[in-house]
Amino acid sequence: MSGTFTLPLESEQLMLRIQDFKIINSDQIHTIQEPVLILIAGDASDRKFFRLINKEISAICMQFPKWEGGYGGDPISWIGMHNALSKMELPVPKIIEIDETNSCIWTEDLGDIFLTSIINDEILDIDDHKCNQAINYYKQALDLLIKAQYPQVKIDHPAINRFFDYEKLYYEMNFFITHFLNGFLNLNVSEENLEYINLYQDLKLLCKKLDSCERVLCHRDYHVRNIMLKDKDLYWIDFQDARMGPHAYDVVSLVRDSYVQITWKTRKHLYDYYIEKLNKIREKNNLNNISSISFNLELLLMGLQRNIKAIGSFGYLATKKNKPNYLRYVRQTLSILCSKEAQIHEETDIKAMLPNLFKLLYDLYNGSLEEILNEKIKNFK
Repeated sequence: MSGTFTLPLESEQLMLRIQDFKIINSDQIHTIQEPVLILIAGDASDRKFFRLINKEISAICMQFPKWEGGYGGDPISWIGMHNALSKMELPVPKIIEIDETNSCIWTEDLGDIFLTSIINDEILDIDDHKCNQAINYYKQALDLLIKAQYPQVKIDHPAINRFFDYEKLYYEMNFFITHFLNGFLNLNVSEENLEYINLYQDLKLLCKKLDSCERVLCHRDYHVRNIMLKDKDLYWIDFQDARMGPHAYDVVSLVRDSYVQITWKTRKHLYDYYIEKLNKIREKNNLNNISSISFNLELLLMGLQRNIKAIGSFGYLATKKNKPNYLRYVRQTLSILCSKEAQIHEETDIKAMLPNLFKLLYDLYNGSLEEILNEKIKNFK
């Protein structure tokens, strides 16, 4: 499937082709003379990533399974969203070369420093001065979200007609059931099973609540491994799935990230920072302020949905993609979900609102399903 696109003005056509270089693993670099392509660790997608080692140019080659268009993890979507974000002055890697024949996009090399790399301690804690630099970068990452949500230049970007609506949110909840509860734990969870009817009702209610939220542009996968640091500046990567959704979607993806342990006091500090900056930009756009009470409820509900979806993804990656390393984040994510702070709201009892969903989460974390879960993670091959 083909698509139309334009290269940013700063790009240069250098005729880079993957077949012109020898591909090696990182442990072979000392035995090979440059130029070569080094296979580097990628993300959870089906793409391959290579670093060009060459005195003349530094570049990353991102190779897709095939050249196609659609919406999501394909090269046409990546290019389309890249162009949109560039026009919005969001920091993304520059495109150097597009090679449709080999399904490759060559970009500038941002290095190897991710946002997760600068978290020196095991826990991100606002009370620990050693975390000050990392917390400041988190604030910069939140600033970039607001810049994307309220761009100075309105453009017609690929995500404008894609939404985290009820159907999409509920699909993600079913993804958790299909690939984690059933695919990984081998439970028999379905709407036809009378034991789980109330669980499905809770999931539907959660999605309906979130469907009613005001929508802005969402990166879609905004966590510490998709934010890079180069020359003290942050850059976005893996943005091709962007679409419209609640303000809190990317905020909780970052601040309730499964990959990083963050104290709840630190989370609140970052939430407060975001809502203050959010309302300032809304005032400039002649929009009403969002109250902290209403936004805190959105944060809790969106965080619940995002963390559950993350666990579903860990099950999928293990069972369908043969990537079991992600299973180590399951219990950490459950600890977030089962924390009292994940249920506390000024006006609403989240646990009372969704009792069957929270019962399942508690059963997984330290209840009737805990032993089964631990055994499955320990022995999964």
